[in-house]
Amino acid sequence: MKALGIKILLVVGFGIICNTAFAQTDPTDSLPGDPGSLTVYTIQHMSFGAFSITNSGGTVAIANSGTRSVTGDVLGLNLGTPYFQAIFDIDGPQGAIVSILNGSDAILTGSNGGSMLMHIGNSDPSSPFLITVAQPARTQVNIGGTLTVGNSAANPPGTYNGTFYVTFNLE
Repeated sequence: MKALGIKILLVVGFGIICNTAFAQTDPTDSLPGDPGSLTVYTIQHMSFGAFSITNSGGTVAIANSGTRSVTGDVLGLNLGTPYFQAIFDIDGPQGAIVSILNGSDAILTGSNGGSMLMHIGNSDPSSPFLITVAQPARTQVNIGGTLTVGNSAANPPGTYNGTFYVTFNLE
């Protein structure tokens, strides 16, 4: 009887060990957990404001801080049309690293003809950056850009619009 009790005890003991071993063979157990998702909200679109071209053109740049500068034969005007950087809010898990990938240059087309090339500028915070706030708080990202302006024949007065792309990667 004693031998039968030992055999039963050994079978039960092996059964417990086997269950534990089977639980550890799942291949997903060794993978890191889902770090969470990343959501991007557009808070403010970029605007270069009002400006005038005298002869050969130049550039209009909006820094990621929202300041504007002009070069060449471009004159920045203050006619009530504001200029500002693009602003995005990033919602992601605290401690996550986010990198920004700028898309290709964008073409802005004019309401009276013409087109201008816009180069996407640097971001603040600069890429890559660490999300330091806990949800539901969000991290604000400011992005500037530079607009290449041609002469008045190539770029007649009007409103110019276009779309640019940036990709936010959760690492």
